[in-house]
This record gives sequence, structure tokens and C-alpha cells, in this order.
Amino acid sequence: MASLLKEIQSVFSTLSDKEKKIANYILTNPEKASRSHIQELADITGVSISSITRFAKKVSCRNFVEMKVRLAGGSESKEEEGIEQQLSSSYRDMLTDVQDLGDRDQLQKVLAHMTKAKRIFIYGLGSSGLAAQELNYRLSRMGFVCESITDPHLMVIRSTLMQKGDVILAFSRSGQTVDLLQSISKGKEKGAVVIAFTAFGETPLTKLSDVILWTVHPLRNHHLLTGLDLSTLYLIDRISLYFLSDSKREEKYLETVEAIKSRER
Repeated sequence: MASLLKEIQSVFSTLSDKEKKIANYILTNPEKASRSHIQELADITGVSISSITRFAKKVSCRNFVEMKVRLAGGSESKEEEGIEQQLSSSYRDMLTDVQDLGDRDQLQKVLAHMTKAKRIFIYGLGSSGLAAQELNYRLSRMGFVCESITDPHLMVIRSTLMQKGDVILAFSRSGQTVDLLQSISKGKEKGAVVIAFTAFGETPLTKLSDVILWTVHPLRNHHLLTGLDLSTLYLIDRISLYFLSDSKREEKYLETVEAIKSRER
């Protein structure tokens, strides 16, 4: 399932409307899709059998049968009932998905860019702004010169004044938010390195980015579509723990802990 999930996400923006219906259903219900006949899947998604066949080929499968096999390879039958069991299952799936989507080389490039950065600007609008603020909070406590920007006007201002050596960390699930893209484009013109945290490939954001870290497709969250999703939080945790393994960064972090404690006394 992992490689197929990544394949679907990477081509999602290039799919037709009918093919996106198929992709959305598979991403939301991989176990059910792996057990469905082609006619059943066509009926559920409201498309033709030929559309499903074309979709299978677009995600690097020779035919529908191979697509089912790849789905079944990473699927486990789940008969859990109750909210707690469903939530636990969703969390396990999310963790597995984001780990499988990960690329160690890409992550190392991100960490290297952040380490060398003069300044780090973390962009995010709407719910992605929560991720920007969370990462900024953590990096600031480790001594990074950074700022989270969640206002589109301020984004443009910061991007206009960027310099070579600056880094933009851009959170956007869709990779198509116009205000965000305009600011990133301006920052890139000024020489900034752009790092994207996104769930979709072949988008304006991925084309502007120097490095990409993948989050899980939003529909894999089922109803948990708002706020800071687990796959994004996982990446933030992964980056944070890497830098905290540096004794100097950890010392600065602990210093801020003590400063906050003394303020509260």
C-alpha cells in the first residue's frame, strides 16, 4: 500500500475529475478497495470500468488486478469497533503511511539547509498555519533565527526582503494556495531555498520547491481533516529530535524551559 499511496499522491493533481474520485476512494478506504471487484469499485465511485483501468495504469499498475494486489499487500482486515478502536487504528495507519512516504535523502537535505540558514521563515495559511507556528515555537527555543508567517500580506513583505541564505519552510496540503505561492515565488527570486511540506505532487508548490517532504493525503485522516494532522506533526517531531540531538541546541532549549519556569514563579 505504501508505494501505491505515494504514487497516487504524486500524480493526484494530474488526474481527471473521474480519476480523482477513484483516488479519493482508494486513499480513504484502501482495505475495502483491495477486496472490491472492478464493477463494484466503478459503482461506488460513479465512474466507468474503463476509467478505473486507465487510473490503474496511471499509478504504475499494469491493470486493475495488479492494483488490487498492491493494495492488499499493505492492508490488514480490521474488524475493530468503537470510537477508541477506530481512532487507534487511524493513528497506526497514519504513522505507517508517513514513515513509508519518507525519503531519508530528502530529509537530510532539509536538515542541511536548515542548519546553514541565516534565517528561516515558516509559511502556512489556514490550518497549515498551526503547523508553521508549532515548528517556529520549537526552533526558536533551540536558538534558530526564525519566524512563522500566517498572514498573506506579511508573507509578501517578508519574501520581498529576503536574501540569499534564507530558507522558506512552506506548509500546504494542496500546494495550490495562491497567496502562498505568490510569496514563495517572490522569495525564490530573492535567492531563498524553498522546502515544501505537502500531500500532493505535480503542483505549483512542488515545482517551486528545492526539497519536498510528504505528508499523508488528507482523506487518509477520514473525518480528522482540520487542524494539525498527525503526519505533519510527525515530520515536525522528526526535525525537532534531530536538532535536539545536538548538545548545544539542547542546552539552549533547556535554558528556555528554565526561563519560562522562573517567569511563572
